[in-house]
Amino acid sequence: MRITVLTCVLLAAVASFVSAAPVREETTRRISYNEHRRDAPAPEVGWIELASATPASHGREFVMIGADAGAFTQLRITAASGRPEIHSVRVDYQDGSHKVFRVDRVLDARRRPAYLDLRGAHELKQLTVVTLRRSSGSYVVEGNTSDTSVASR
Repeated sequence: MRITVLTCVLLAAVASFVSAAPVREETTRRISYNEHRRDAPAPEVGWIELASATPASHGREFVMIGADAGAFTQLRITAASGRPEIHSVRVDYQDGSHKVFRVDRVLDARRRPAYLDLRGAHELKQLTVVTLRRSSGSYVVEGNTSDTSVASR
């Protein structure tokens, strides 16, 4: 009789554990592809992107601007990735004139961008950016519409 009572008590104890609802605890989490991506810095006032990230391996890139973009006082070339080497930038103005700016710099995300001072507000028609074909990385071209001056190179 003792064995029967012990068996019943044991079965009752086991049944209470088995019938209890398991705790649903998720041990995994969803991983976003953008989780470790750095957010792009907020654009500065007055700067407008004229050419998005362009590979330097193209050698020569033409950027069409147009008169409806407004007048620009400066251009800024920044490394978007890698270390693009920029040789020169030819700026064609809406009035038919042009100017070639010698840059001759390797751009890097940790260094200052290359600034080109247009010496006054000008409406641009086209930019021609000449890079070293074997340089790795990409660059971004921006134009400044404000009247603040930055030292040019």
